[in-house]
Amino acid sequence: MSLIESLPARPLEPQELTSLNRADAFELVVAVEDDGPARSLLVATEGWVKAIAYEDDAGWSVVETVELDDETERIDGLQACEEAVLSFRGDENEE
Repeated sequence: MSLIESLPARPLEPQELTSLNRADAFELVVAVEDDGPARSLLVATEGWVKAIAYEDDAGWSVVETVELDDETERIDGLQACEEAVLSFRGDENEE
């Protein structure tokens, strides 16, 4: 089952993010939004970071994937993915 297929067909509640962070499959799962249900996620493993966004009419989709290696550290991947998801959302979450 893919990452997208494992997510419910709706934004995630905070307790669901906590559960994902406890899962062995991921090292880090964070919401891009500061409050309310998570419609944008940054998901990291040892080898990659993905930006994932939820849209009411299309469900979850991967917006960006950054492969981690000797030249690309996790923080760089997280920043690139956050920028990608904010751009995808039209910067609606930035003040």
